Amino acid sequence: MEHMTPVFDAGLKDNNLFSSGMHNSGLSHTESHQIMLQLSTSIDLEEIAQLFYRQLKAKINLQGLSIKFPDGLLTFGNTEKSKNNKTLDQVSQHKIFATLIYSFSNVLSLRETAILTDLHRLFKFPLKNALEFHSVKQLALKDHLTSLGNRVHYQESLLRLLSHAKRASESFGLLVIDLDKFKLVNDTFGHQEGDQVLIAVANVLNQSLRNSDYAFRFGGDEFCCLLPGSDELTNSKIAKRIQGFMNRNTVLAKYNISCSIGSTMYQFGDTDETLFNRADKALYAAKLNGKNCYKAA
Repeated sequence: MEHMTPVFDAGLKDNNLFSSGMHNSGLSHTESHQIMLQLSTSIDLEEIAQLFYRQLKAKINLQGLSIKFPDGLLTFGNTEKSKNNKTLDQVSQHKIFATLIYSFSNVLSLRETAILTDLHRLFKFPLKNALEFHSVKQLALKDHLTSLGNRVHYQESLLRLLSHAKRASESFGLLVIDLDKFKLVNDTFGHQEGDQVLIAVANVLNQSLRNSDYAFRFGGDEFCCLLPGSDELTNSKIAKRIQGFMNRNTVLAKYNISCSIGSTMYQFGDTDETLFNRADKALYAAKLNGKNCYKAA
């Protein structure tokens, strides 16, 4: 029998999440059945998490939800300002496969606590199935050398950001990065050393970006970064951070490798092509201006 981490313990009362005097019944059998049917309509991780978040919002006074899993994090609502948080693990075969952080604006009643207990339990298997599908899908979307997203993943992520930007009127940034003098490394020292340079660049990108950002190896020695919720100043700061870390990286310094970066912001009416072309033109201007240069368009 699988072990489930206890959902609530006595120490939770110290977190001020409970109020007294309320009936503590959870979901009815009919409600549980209906929720399970809804959670069974998709195997896509983000979609199933969004469905779960909506169910939580409809049933209890939830302010935000974060779902942490081995290779990512999903966040819904406002989790930063809440002082009432509860962290619960999802466990299968004695191993934690996800951690959920529930954030509340007010103290939960005993009934809301019981409902949260039931919802957390119901979400276990839909979440586990979605995470397994997500892991398989991620393998097909990764660059095998650097473990960054590949070009297919870039295109998929960009289209998702474009769709969100149009619905929510929110902008995002794009950085297009090209290495300076990389061809010389391959020609002089061989492709194995060139691969070490590309891996070092991937490490720099992971070190430089925010948790919400995405990095991709677009092809060859060209990389792209998508920056949700960014602006021109943030684009510039992240680009300068990337160039700074590259200048201090021992592998890249050994071969005098730097990078040129072109950036742009999503503008209303942009397509994937118009957005990329604008950033690519900025990159071309940066290359003309010399190595280790940044230009925005």
